[in-house]
Formats: sequence, structure tokens, C-alpha cells
Amino acid sequence: MPSHAVAPAAADDAGPHATGPVSGRPPAPPVVRPRRRDPLTRMGPWAPVAGAVLGLLAGLVAVWVLGGRADGFAEGLSLAFLVVGLTMLGAAAALLADEVRLVRRGAREAAVRPAWVEATAGLINGLTPARLLLGSSAFVLFLAAYTAR
Repeated sequence: MPSHAVAPAAADDAGPHATGPVSGRPPAPPVVRPRRRDPLTRMGPWAPVAGAVLGLLAGLVAVWVLGGRADGFAEGLSLAFLVVGLTMLGAAAALLADEVRLVRRGAREAAVRPAWVEATAGLINGLTPARLLLGSSAFVLFLAAYTAR
């Protein structure tokens, strides 16, 4: 018999690639669900610009209709204020629609709201860019009416 016979490997040999039974189940990967489609319109970052362009077009139509009646400087200034005010109002309308969408989404998700959202919820209730722009456009439209008197 050969004297250089290999001895069977020991059962308790813990080599670098030892295997054993798994003691527990690995954690499940996070579930990524597709976004839920809201019935609300999704607006992009160019929505205020599109609203301002629509307001500008409405202002230019008003100038075209009323342009022949503006005889003096005050009436021309009033028409200029009208164009600026309607442009600002168009941009404010798009921003306000986006703000309403955020408030509605916040009301739907109020049951499962993390603590950090409570800190930012006050920002929606305060002075927002939409409300500031709406107030400014109301003031400019007031100036248009005041200079035309």
C-alpha cells in the first residue's frame, strides 16, 4: 500500500471559505413602487413662464383694443401698467395652481407625515412666491386704474 495516502479532510476545518447553515432570512430589498397618477395637472418649472406669456398676450390684446383711446401720457402709462399687471397675474396664476396642488397633496398624506415635514408645512401657510406675485400684480393693476382716472 502506498504510504503517501491522503488523509480525509477534517470535518471541523474552518478554512477561508467555510460554509454553514444560514441562521436567518436576509432582509427583503426595499420595494420601489411606481408613482401614483394624480388627477391633478403636473406642472414643470416653465409653467410660470407660460402663464406670464399668456398674461402678456392678454395685455397686448387689451392694448390693441384700447390703444386708439389713449390720448395722453396718463392713458398710455395706464396701458403699460395693465400689460405688466396682467403678465404678473398670469405667472401668479400658474404658481398658485402649483401651490394648491401641494396643499392638496399634503392634506392627503397628513396621516403618514414625518416630523421634518411639519417644519416645512408652515412655509406653505406663510408668504409664498405665488402670493407675493399675486399681491404685486394687484397693486400694479390698481396703479393702472389709478393713472387712468
